[in-house]
Amino acid sequence: MTTLIQSTDAASLATAKSLNNDNDNVRFPWTHLSPAVLHAEPYAGFVYVISASTRILIGDESLRPLAIRLAFGFTGAAGLAKPPAILLVSGGHPPRGSGDVELILSAPDTAEVSIPAKGERETYRIDISSAIRVTAKTLEAMARALTTLHKAALVSTSLDPGVVIDAPVYSERSLMIDVGRKYYSPEWMKNLLREMAWNQLNTLHLHLTDNEGVRVIFPSAPETASDDAWSAAQLKDILDTAASYHIEVIPEIETPGHMKWILSKRPEFQLKLADSNGTVVEKALDFSKSAARDFLKTLFSDLCDMFPDSHHIHLAADEYFLTPITQSNTPQLAQYVREGSAKPNATSEDAVRYFINDLARLVQERGKIARVWNDGAVNRNAVINLDKKTEIECWSIWGSKRNEMNVQELVDAGYTVKNANGDFYFVIDRGWDHLFHPKHSPRGIYDVWRANHFMDKAGDAVTDIPAHSPYMVGAGLQVWADQPHYRTPEEVWSQLIVWMLPLGQRTWDSPNAEPDYKSLSLIARAVAHPPPVPWKE
Repeated sequence: MTTLIQSTDAASLATAKSLNNDNDNVRFPWTHLSPAVLHAEPYAGFVYVISASTRILIGDESLRPLAIRLAFGFTGAAGLAKPPAILLVSGGHPPRGSGDVELILSAPDTAEVSIPAKGERETYRIDISSAIRVTAKTLEAMARALTTLHKAALVSTSLDPGVVIDAPVYSERSLMIDVGRKYYSPEWMKNLLREMAWNQLNTLHLHLTDNEGVRVIFPSAPETASDDAWSAAQLKDILDTAASYHIEVIPEIETPGHMKWILSKRPEFQLKLADSNGTVVEKALDFSKSAARDFLKTLFSDLCDMFPDSHHIHLAADEYFLTPITQSNTPQLAQYVREGSAKPNATSEDAVRYFINDLARLVQERGKIARVWNDGAVNRNAVINLDKKTEIECWSIWGSKRNEMNVQELVDAGYTVKNANGDFYFVIDRGWDHLFHPKHSPRGIYDVWRANHFMDKAGDAVTDIPAHSPYMVGAGLQVWADQPHYRTPEEVWSQLIVWMLPLGQRTWDSPNAEPDYKSLSLIARAVAHPPPVPWKE
């Protein structure tokens, strides 16, 4: 895995070194990077040059980890013998000198530049002269700023004077990995986090459980874990790496469907249909049983403890009513919701929402936000509606084709939505093309996919939700392992890595981005991937 990543980076660095220094863009590369910055304005003055005397000045100890990362980045970019010194500034001492970089944790002056409503938390400013001053209000914003600065230094160690002001359009820019069905090593996951951070992505969604396995060890039910589940120490290593890059990790437990692996350890909770054969659906939870509900609550309580820094918990709630499950053969579910809600017209489908609302309350009581896939939320004639405080991740929207709500109707009803358009999935499957398909490929993501274009009419139409809408949380892409053994993790990596740049560009959504994939600058392509990490994080 490491060899693959390093060989990719080596190629990128070689390309970067081959850039013609006479090119005006090389020493002022900001709008030619990916993601391109929101605003970059050159002005007359002194050129900034990285040298052996370069220092990084910090006004707060909380900036030191980011400063260390930048120091090693400058070392590699400029071929320095040792990393720049990192000095804590106190009372204006030491003063900033030529070649230095000063990191200031305060609200940046954005001048006349209009900052996207969802980008305020990650807004930063870089002032370039004989020294560089980087200003950001939050550590998260500073991390984004220093990633941009690191890329610029890889393009040229001499930078022309000017000012950069930058912020994203979307507050959540995510990638989901199906680790429930396919094993990826902790090192693979950490390398993925570095690629994500390099492309200014800020959310990793982990689909932890499915019919084929469970990737973590629940303290209250360790027997449900797959043999190759990550240990507690390995999970902590992944989460610590994510935190160091200011990436949120959203954990997901599949329920009440897709539970075959877990329910093989709890067969008494499997759903038994009221049909002539007494069919048992091994992958479906019979949540009409109070013990089954308590069991799930225990797992989600564990999950909240295992992911303490996660602001969201994903409850899934997708694909439960698949053959052979119907409303007519699940009377116990209807009885459960009717008794619990005192609504005699509630159906088995309402029961799913009622159950999910119960789980969502648990999550909310732990100070987190519940999220689900859209499947159970789009019914126009529901007796029990999904709690409005639960966010909806929209992947398969049929709209009028099934007399269901589309995303605009969900927003109008007061739901917060995230775009996970299923037409652009990365699927590990023998028949799925990840490189040349008009939609699910790097070109498709860059040229066709848009963060605020939600599926409608099963892909025959789109619903455009304005980026500034208070109900639009963001967007991301999903990596599903439908045939988990069809590709090795290394093969997945080699095809997924080229999706990162388009995803980063289109979720940051700078107006300075090149209009299409073929027009991407040599600069953007040269620094498309992060250089190898020369230190232990």
